Amino acid sequence: MRNDHKKMKLYGVGVGPGDPKLLTLRAKKILDSVHTIFVPKAKDAEASCARSILSKVIKKPKKYVELVFPMTKDRKKLNLSWQTAAKKVAQTILREKSAAFVTIGDPFVYSTYIYLLEALKKGYPDIASETIPGITSFCAASCVSGIPLVKQNERLAVLPLGRDMAVIEKTLKEFDTIVLMKVGATLSKITNLLKRLKLIENSVLVSRVGHPDERIIRDIASIEDKRLGYLSVIIVRVKK
Repeated sequence: MRNDHKKMKLYGVGVGPGDPKLLTLRAKKILDSVHTIFVPKAKDAEASCARSILSKVIKKPKKYVELVFPMTKDRKKLNLSWQTAAKKVAQTILREKSAAFVTIGDPFVYSTYIYLLEALKKGYPDIASETIPGITSFCAASCVSGIPLVKQNERLAVLPLGRDMAVIEKTLKEFDTIVLMKVGATLSKITNLLKRLKLIENSVLVSRVGHPDERIIRDIASIEDKRLGYLSVIIVRVKK
């Protein structure tokens, strides 16, 4: 590639948890400046959450390109999807010199952007990158629920909920505040664990923070609609 290709750049932009007003000034400036915006989408999702946020704040005409990332743990399928996405992004940047990839929350917190960026750096090293931070769902959940994450010398743990409740239990015994992300279908399991450890009253679940249908539930034990686990965060203050 010629030296002027060094000017090519991908912007990874965090758009926050859901409220368009939480988009940062830097993110807005970058998104206004590019022609093409890539948005992640799960294969079975009806619409991209990140794109729905942008539709309320980005008024200039844009070309939106959805990148489909399969919800699977198959490493071969994932690698193929990341490489395919990186190629599509690179082809656009070769033509336009710049493009943006948006993600809800922050680009470096449990985001597909991380793997896309790795694939892009490996396959297209002449394309530069700049990552613009976004407000994370757990920081937003802390603020709307009025529960501080840490103070003084307290320790904070952030983990994704998985099938192994033993890891969660161990962490609950070692940290002052625990943020549980990717709640999903494991809502019943974590509720039972919090009851057994007598921490259920120290916990709050915030569902779809920043969205019009945001819910703050302090009595987690009363939850009957297990679908609330989707796009939800649980904050547990071990020591009130």
